[in-house]
Amino acid sequence: MRARWLCLAALAAVAPALAGCGGVGVSGATETVGNQLAIYSSLPLQGPDAPISTEIVDGERLALSRAGGHVGSFRVGYFSLDDSNPKTGELDPSATAADAKIAAQDTQTIAYLGELGSESTAVSLPLVNAAGILQVSPGSPYVGLTSSRDAGQDEPERFYPSGKRNFGRLQLGDPAQALAQVALMRTLHVHKLYVLDDQGPFDVPLAELIAGEAEKAKIALAAHDSIATTAIGAGAYAGEVEKIQQSGADAVFFAGGAGEGTVALWRALHAADPRLLLLGSSSLSGEAFTSAIGAAGARTYLTTPILALSDYPPPAKRVLADYRRLFGGQPGAYALYGYAAMNVVLDAIRRAGSHGNDRQSVIDAFFTTPERDSVLGRYAIGADGEPTFNRYGADRIVEGRARFLRAYTVR
Repeated sequence: MRARWLCLAALAAVAPALAGCGGVGVSGATETVGNQLAIYSSLPLQGPDAPISTEIVDGERLALSRAGGHVGSFRVGYFSLDDSNPKTGELDPSATAADAKIAAQDTQTIAYLGELGSESTAVSLPLVNAAGILQVSPGSPYVGLTSSRDAGQDEPERFYPSGKRNFGRLQLGDPAQALAQVALMRTLHVHKLYVLDDQGPFDVPLAELIAGEAEKAKIALAAHDSIATTAIGAGAYAGEVEKIQQSGADAVFFAGGAGEGTVALWRALHAADPRLLLLGSSSLSGEAFTSAIGAAGARTYLTTPILALSDYPPPAKRVLADYRRLFGGQPGAYALYGYAAMNVVLDAIRRAGSHGNDRQSVIDAFFTTPERDSVLGRYAIGADGEPTFNRYGADRIVEGRARFLRAYTVR
């Protein structure tokens, strides 16, 4: 275990040493740990999400170094794990499960920070829950992780085999995104909406939320279709495009992945009607998608939990300055999410007092997190694990990249 604590000492010193922290110790799971605690992070460190994940990891490391690697009498170590496929860079459920098992089997584990995407959290959460460990995600907006509203069968219960909640997130969930999306539609003067999803189990519920909120806002719903976005050839979506044209919709909302099929769909919709507004969820905000849709970008708007850096409170500026000093580069808001995720866990350990090495006590403290100031703004944690932030953002596409448009109040 000595290497673990040496790694923490290096963390506070210089950035190059930070990259070397990460050995793993595995043993049988127990309900409690000693006075040396471990916090694990699981994120896709390769592939298209690697830049975001790197910011989150470094933000987490920065928060721990600012705490001196201690909470009271407890020493805290940090381990960054990768849940992407090392050959393809794509998310790998088996890698996610392996990460969760490593954390669950380490008797010193007190918290697990992950995952970034909801699909990955659906894999790790039951494993981490069964071990009775607090799990905090900097992302993972899927509604069914915390609520039964428009969720899948037996959700959220199926994610909690122990029967007890252990999961919270710092990114507002899909219900908030749906409210922001409808507020964006009002800004854009949408009158009639066509909703599409790609049949994904984490995307259909968002599409249903959007359709429901749009109707509440008196926006006419032309239709809600589920389509496969696996085709990429010319004319692959001609039938669906024709249906949308005939419906009289002035906007299309799509919930789904950002693959080549979605790019082909986007281009086909814009070619058929250059005036049509093309709306999407935060999963489409990556540059691999926004740079590939060509002229359709001029009519594309996406909702996002990420606000302009100027919209975050003053402490965020100081954290980002420290980040630049230690790690270099120009960090974005995801560095703040990583910093806040680590901080809320350290705060739960602190408020658990002498029981800060007891997993259930730390979980209980997390779920009673009072309103607190953070680099993301003032918030508390609800009984369902949702943060009480009240703003959600919207981007438009400019020269192939997502550019922040404005923030909406969603509570």
